[in-house]
Order: sequence, then structure tokens, then C-alpha cells
Amino acid sequence: MTHRRLIMSERITAIAGASILLALVLASYYYAVQTGLMGLRYVPSPESPDFTAENVTLTDFSPEGGPTTRLVAAHVAHFSDERMRAENALFVTLDPAKLQTTLRADEAWSNDGMETVELEGNVEYTRAAGPAEPDLYFRTDRLRGWLDTYRFDTTAPVFMRRGNDVTEAEEGMVYDNIARTVELRKRVHTVLQPQNFHSSTLER
Repeated sequence: MTHRRLIMSERITAIAGASILLALVLASYYYAVQTGLMGLRYVPSPESPDFTAENVTLTDFSPEGGPTTRLVAAHVAHFSDERMRAENALFVTLDPAKLQTTLRADEAWSNDGMETVELEGNVEYTRAAGPAEPDLYFRTDRLRGWLDTYRFDTTAPVFMRRGNDVTEAEEGMVYDNIARTVELRKRVHTVLQPQNFHSSTLER
């Protein structure tokens, strides 16, 4: 009987020792992992967005508190190097003192808070008609825009309609919405529609 108790006591002692040893090993592993994690830091990748959002609407306001412009997009991604990509993007001006303009594209890129944008795919621009001037519309495949002045530049073929008059240019244009000027590049074809005359065609 005494012998059995001795054997049982030795087994309990061995199990207790093994348990303590296992606990020490696990504790050492835990602190080693924690120390390693504390030394880690997040390194953002310029290829991966730091956040994304769906069905986004962003509105910019003037210092007086009135809305000036609005961006609507199906998907927006922001990157650590301050680039931003918007898919199915629509820009709309909201200043009631100015003719409303809209700008849409399949994709828009910006690296300066949307002051400058690079637009690609089914780019369309529309300016509403005013008391003394007709509406304006143009479309192209790619476009660079400065949204603070609504000045646009493209080297891609462009189609433009001003009222009933239409113009096509093979190598793009420069359009300044504030100065109301447009410079068309290379092989410009214009069809004018005077109210009291037959249609005429001007090529240069």
C-alpha cells in the first residue's frame, strides 16, 4: 500500500513539473510573439488603397457656406500617396450665379484633392445655356481638367456641339470655361446651322 502511494506521489510530482514547464514554455512564446509584434509597423503600399467607399457623394462649399461643386461616384479608392480614383464619376457645379456644368467619365484620377483630374472613358462635358449663349457639349476618350477654373485639355479626338453647331477635331482641344474660349487642334471640321440660311460647312 505504501509502495502504491509512493508511485502515485511520484506521478503527481512529474505531472505537476511537466505542467509548470509547459506553462513556462507557453509564456515565453507569448512574450516573444508580443515583442515581435510591437516591433512591427504598417508600411502602406502605393498599389493598394488605404480605404475604399461605394456610392459616394462629396460636396464642396464656399467660405460663405453655399454648395459649389458635387462629386458623385459608384466607387472611390484613396491611396497613401494622396491619389484618389473614382469610378463612374459625375462632377456638377452648384453655384446659382453661374451656368451649371456637368462632367462625367468612366474613371477619374486625382493626386491633389480633386483640384486637377485625369478623366478616361466616355468623357462628357455639358454647360447649360445662358441668356446670351447656347448650351455647350463635348465628348472625348480622355481629358485633363482643372476644376477650380474649369479649364480642360485633351489630345484625343473630340466632338463638340454648341447649340445646333457641331465641330470635330482630330487632335483634341483646349477649353477655358471662364474665358469662354476653345482652341481646336488639327483637321477641324465644323458644321454651322444658321437660323436663316442653309447649312454650311467650314473645313480647315
